[in-house]
Amino acid sequence: MLWLYVILVLYIFYTVTKQKYNYWIKFGVKGPSPLPFVGNFGKVMLQKESVNQCVKDIYKQYSEEKIVGIYRGFQPILLIRDPELIKHILIKDFNFFQDRGISTSRSRISENLFSAEGEKWRILRQKLTPVFTSKRLKDMIPLIENCIENYLNYVEHLVENNIEHELRLLASKYTLQAIVSCAFGLNIDTYSDTQNEFTIMAKRVFSPTTIVKFITILDMIIPGIRRIIKSSNDISDFFLNLVRKVIEERKNKPMLRKDFMDLMIELKEQGNISGKNQYTGTAEIQIDDNLIAAQALVFYAAGFETSSATMSFMLYELALNQNIQDKVYQEIHKITEKYNNKLTYESIKELTYLEMVFEETLRKHSVAGILFRKCKTNYSLPGTKVILQKGTPVIISVSGLQQDPNYFPNPEIFNPDNFLPENKNKRPQYTHMPFGDGPRNCIGMRFAIVQSMMGIAAFLRKFKVIPSTKTRTKLRYDPKAITLTSLDGIWLKIVKR
Repeated sequence: MLWLYVILVLYIFYTVTKQKYNYWIKFGVKGPSPLPFVGNFGKVMLQKESVNQCVKDIYKQYSEEKIVGIYRGFQPILLIRDPELIKHILIKDFNFFQDRGISTSRSRISENLFSAEGEKWRILRQKLTPVFTSKRLKDMIPLIENCIENYLNYVEHLVENNIEHELRLLASKYTLQAIVSCAFGLNIDTYSDTQNEFTIMAKRVFSPTTIVKFITILDMIIPGIRRIIKSSNDISDFFLNLVRKVIEERKNKPMLRKDFMDLMIELKEQGNISGKNQYTGTAEIQIDDNLIAAQALVFYAAGFETSSATMSFMLYELALNQNIQDKVYQEIHKITEKYNNKLTYESIKELTYLEMVFEETLRKHSVAGILFRKCKTNYSLPGTKVILQKGTPVIISVSGLQQDPNYFPNPEIFNPDNFLPENKNKRPQYTHMPFGDGPRNCIGMRFAIVQSMMGIAAFLRKFKVIPSTKTRTKLRYDPKAITLTSLDGIWLKIVKR
């Protein structure tokens, strides 16, 4: 009798599974065969592959398709490969795909600009954009210059004492000090004081605990379960206390810095803030300490982690390509001579070859390799038979596009000439999107570019990088890392010019 129950259970399981995994077949959309429960993300769940690598592999596998149907657990997801369809998702039909659709915990800091949805995101975006105007960025330059001076002094100490140092960790000392200074107006020592609270919190944010990893895996099988499970408050408590401390220190004082915290204090004093939308009219949200702390977290995390990764990958490529490094140095020397041997906001904008090297680094080493969007209402995908149902996620493989030989010949070769004007004009739009694109692109893009390029330019004026005995000719990426990270670190020899 027991075997009849077993057969019945297996039959029900087979029927339900087949029905779930037939979703894309009915639209005629091709895709890899999913496995029960895990869909197409089995290696990700086993932590043998990152989500970025998993999606990029599928992108490459279906090189003839405009769209590919995949599954996260039992949830159907549409992978968009075609640049014209990407334009619809990110630009033309943005109102259908305004939200990222990324599961977040019920933590008090989950309502940040990165993961906020609907009108809350729209209002936050409108009100936070002024932080990154050209004038605000120029006002931050003296703060960045001070951080660069500390950075160069530390590097000089390492070189003089023949001390090896992993390059990503080295760059993060500079970028962490810069974002804390520019966003919160605080001076911290990231060099001698390795136990300062900001450095410790950085490790906490980007090195998830075992339970957080387990919840992430569970969320892939049961999408949305992360919203139900209450997470630890230690990160949110840190940023809430930080925000309250800065607000208290600046109380009844003129807003002289005009930085992130000045803007947030100004918004808080308004009480409720509103934003207009041509589709839904005017909406309001209340600015309180929790909401400010949520924005502080995302500015902090995005402001130093991605920039330090990009800077280290950039130095790695320059070490392996000495001719490119020499050309960059010559340009820096030539341009700074025009500005009394100083790196200024204006001089950085004239470093066109360095910018090409920066863009090529972002192309080859895409720190944020995928874009997520969620369909807000039923949507007919142009030029296809697909009707996306409300709530269906779509995904774009940024790293897949940026390493596609159809757009970038010999994509494994580091070639800054990919970003010569004549070569950029040959490519379709939306094939190089290191900061995303459309209304929901990275709000801090300009700050990240200025911070990274000033740091690299100042570094290369004084130092040169060459391969060391620990330098790998081919990088291996950490499958467990949140952002693109070298599994073995990035080790180079730094020498004085």
